[in-house]
Amino acid sequence: MSTQRKNRRGVLSLLLLSPFLMAVLVPFLWMVLGMFKTNAEFFQPLAKAFFPANYDWKNVADLLGGEWVAFWNVFGNSLGVSLGQALGAVALSAAAGYAFARFTFSGKRLLFVLAVALILVPRQLFAVPLFSWVNALGLSDSLLGVMLPGVVTGLGVIYFTQVFRQIPGEYFQAARVCGATEMRVFLTVLPLVWPALLSYGMIHFILAWHEHLVPMLVLTSETKQTLPLALAKLYDVSQRTPQGVQMAASTFAVIPTAVLFALCHRKFKSSLSEMLAH
Repeated sequence: MSTQRKNRRGVLSLLLLSPFLMAVLVPFLWMVLGMFKTNAEFFQPLAKAFFPANYDWKNVADLLGGEWVAFWNVFGNSLGVSLGQALGAVALSAAAGYAFARFTFSGKRLLFVLAVALILVPRQLFAVPLFSWVNALGLSDSLLGVMLPGVVTGLGVIYFTQVFRQIPGEYFQAARVCGATEMRVFLTVLPLVWPALLSYGMIHFILAWHEHLVPMLVLTSETKQTLPLALAKLYDVSQRTPQGVQMAASTFAVIPTAVLFALCHRKFKSSLSEMLAH
């Protein structure tokens, strides 16, 4: 009886999720198949031209060969910026969260309120100060200038504050009794929050990968563009880029984040479950 109930629940869950799955998968499949279509096929009725008539790789070859944009160059720029920003964000946000969770100091409450405010305030409001700050540091038109503004976020500080508050105080006391410095204590407890570190790093990588505002403000050179800027250029009407090339570029832009999520989703689920349990 229990097996039948489980089967019924599985079928019911699948039926309830079917509209959502269709809404997600159909546009994605349309984008992937669009790599192999001609321009004429894009403007035919959906029922007639959902699948390409001939699976021609010309659009993919033109994109990867640099016919419309220096794809591998901008792809590498985005990968370097996203990895560097994710690693920096994990390190600094974890250190800040550890300090908020374990220390009492003057101005702690005010700083925590400011961290919350960073989440609530739209990033567009910081565009002018951010542009001025990057120029003052001499990082204009550099990938480092794109990377640094997103290294510390209010979300990361709050997230890791909650993570370190969940660690029993006995771990910290045992390390201090052994004569460890505060930095050594911090490094000792990091393996205990490994799922949280990996989850936040994954989230920040995805956000940095799709970031458009900061690269648009900071970068001016063609060779230093990131992938979102290159995609915007491909979709510019004045460029007259074939629809198939646009679909190919969008598909390749999704691959790194999809692979990352596939590799890390179990750790992400376990970290999220632990947060919700507390």
